[in-house]
Amino acid sequence: MEHTSAKRKALYRKFLVGYFCLLGIPLMILALSIYKGAGGAGLVPGIPVYLLLLGGATYQFIKELRSLKREEQESAPKESKQ
Repeated sequence: MEHTSAKRKALYRKFLVGYFCLLGIPLMILALSIYKGAGGAGLVPGIPVYLLLLGGATYQFIKELRSLKREEQESAPKESKQ
């Protein structure tokens, strides 16, 4: 059981880093846009792409989390038999 919790912790850490990186993209664009004097207008064209990337990362996270849960459920009956 400890092995699966380590896998779960690694999965959460992996996607937390990924979400922080995805958050950095619009923040960097916003900082450059404000520096150039355009305000938040530089973010508008990239919103669909950013939402697509965020949705893809979330989909992958849910898919891997379900796979991990399924793996835990399959290993639980094997442990109880032994």
